[in-house]
Amino acid sequence: MQPLKRCGSSLPETILDYEDILTEILVRVPARTLVRFKCVSKHWLSLISNPNFCHLHTLRNPPHSSISAFFARTSSEFCLVPLDLDHDQTSNSNCNPLNFGHNLYAIEIVQSCNGLFLCCPLPAEDSSFSTTTTSKPLYYVLNPTTNQFSTLTPPAAAAATTGKPRVFGCALAFDPSKSPHYKVVFIWCVNEPIHAGWCPYHHIEIYSSETRSWRLLDSSFDTQPQVRYEEGVYCNGAVHWVGIDCEMSYYHIDEERVGLVDGFPMSYEKNLETRLSRYFRESHGGGHLHLIDIYGYSLTKFEVMEMGRDYSGWFVKYNVDLDPLCTTSPQILRAIFVLLTLAPEENEEDEESSSLLLHTPGKVISYNLRNKTFKSIDLTPKAGVDDSFCRIDWQNYRYVESLAVV
Repeated sequence: MQPLKRCGSSLPETILDYEDILTEILVRVPARTLVRFKCVSKHWLSLISNPNFCHLHTLRNPPHSSISAFFARTSSEFCLVPLDLDHDQTSNSNCNPLNFGHNLYAIEIVQSCNGLFLCCPLPAEDSSFSTTTTSKPLYYVLNPTTNQFSTLTPPAAAAATTGKPRVFGCALAFDPSKSPHYKVVFIWCVNEPIHAGWCPYHHIEIYSSETRSWRLLDSSFDTQPQVRYEEGVYCNGAVHWVGIDCEMSYYHIDEERVGLVDGFPMSYEKNLETRLSRYFRESHGGGHLHLIDIYGYSLTKFEVMEMGRDYSGWFVKYNVDLDPLCTTSPQILRAIFVLLTLAPEENEEDEESSSLLLHTPGKVISYNLRNKTFKSIDLTPKAGVDDSFCRIDWQNYRYVESLAVV
């Protein structure tokens, strides 16, 4: 038998081959696991922390592939609803990813966007907390997977502030399929707010993580008094805000264009007093804006509205009837449920097939909107969590694992 011959290769080539092989293996590992793998060696720490590797991992594991959990709004009342069973089994119920600030009473999530959170501090309720701190707008971009964050204070808005902060709204824009960098859009009042804290003319100030710099747009724009600019949704390159009558304002970041889509007047039954809750988000999987209003007179029957891609207006995408779920989940009849997300149905070739994910006490329910079937998953009991109530409310935020650099 002929002895095996060793393939000749130089040491640099061997090291390079090892690096490539290791990279190809690690990009397939979940982000939360990779954070723990940083402790293996200094080499692994350097590789996994490298921004190029982080972006490659994000491209191989896009944010729309899976949602790990839904987070409550504030750190002081933090809880989560896990969708990833591995996340549920390995997560520490005492670990609060929102506890990253100093001398703060609480951190509040403003928006979640493809693995990153835009947050702001809630000041402490004691006299030792400096009042001057609260007069300047302060925000954070947080990656809850890596526990890294950046602190942002829009300079133009801060310079204009004389009393209360003039930031009227803000939104995070991050699409890792287009760029590893994110932008944060701030809307701030040109003059001191007038009636009910509202002012008609605003400036837009944008932060870019690529340049680590701020840009104040030259022109101002008219805001709409009915629109809630505090709650923005990023979709298809633009930030969107919805109003009381379903009118929608948007700002396209690349085109630097402001637009408005008309809503529709409320009826006698559908009005602000009878509306119990609202869902306004991008579809999981991206590309579509959905709006759902739940009214007290019809808790189990409602419409899923979708915005036309050309901003032609809202149209009814689905008519939902939750009555079949009430036999196994009677809490729905008492409005004890939370809408989590609208997601494409797994293992379905039909792109129009979607499932509505709901959270009821102790359960997550997936309801197929096409064939009207549902499946229920019991949540694993957690110490200190009372599953006779919902773990989170309607103000909840998607958490997807990501190594995105902030």
